[in-house]
Amino acid sequence: MSARVNCRPSGVRGVALISVLFSTVLLLALVAVLVDIGTLRLQRTTADLFALQALAGADGGTAWVRAELDQEHGDLGATKMKLGATQGKRRFVIDDHTYVVASESLIGTPTSEVNDHVDDDVQSNPRAAEQLAQVESSAAVFADGVVVARRDTSVLLRVFPAAPYSEVVGYIDDASAVGVDSPGDAAGQAYGLDTTDLLVHAYKFNGSYILQNEDDFTTQTWSDGNSSGSGPLP
Repeated sequence: MSARVNCRPSGVRGVALISVLFSTVLLLALVAVLVDIGTLRLQRTTADLFALQALAGADGGTAWVRAELDQEHGDLGATKMKLGATQGKRRFVIDDHTYVVASESLIGTPTSEVNDHVDDDVQSNPRAAEQLAQVESSAAVFADGVVVARRDTSVLLRVFPAAPYSEVVGYIDDASAVGVDSPGDAAGQAYGLDTTDLLVHAYKFNGSYILQNEDDFTTQTWSDGNSSGSGPLP
């Protein structure tokens, strides 16, 4: 009686082992790529979130300035004093680890040798005098005490002695793809497809209680202190 034993060649076993190892390496490489892609997407999503929070903080700071103008009935001097009491800073808490600090500057309309703003149809009637002002808003997002995003905006306001005491007529976002969103002149906008006719009118009642127009529109030139020359705001 004889017994026959079939022995698998060692070369075949080696090829099988190499195939398994190669497949494992490819699988690990694929997992690593997927992890990297997921990490990049997460980082981008987080960065976009911080950027939106910074923009919201800058806009919130401008809204705070306008709220102070409302409380002071359009008095620019009194509003600047109130802002100065907090060094122009306002803190917005997002969660336990994140908050935004908005720094605000309210600029009047000083004239200089080089004026880069020209605004037509500014109401100059003493009883309804209109003023122009520019709000510079800079917001920083803090996460666990570290600045993770910043955003700067400039807003041009018309200020007048009646509710709501101010109106936005020009806006610049330094990080926007289209950084300028301004309808035209700060006071009487020149008519166009993308403009509006915003005017502050002055009237008085005559003896018959009929409104009589008392408009006194003037042109105003001023400078916001840009060192690089004319800015994009009107």
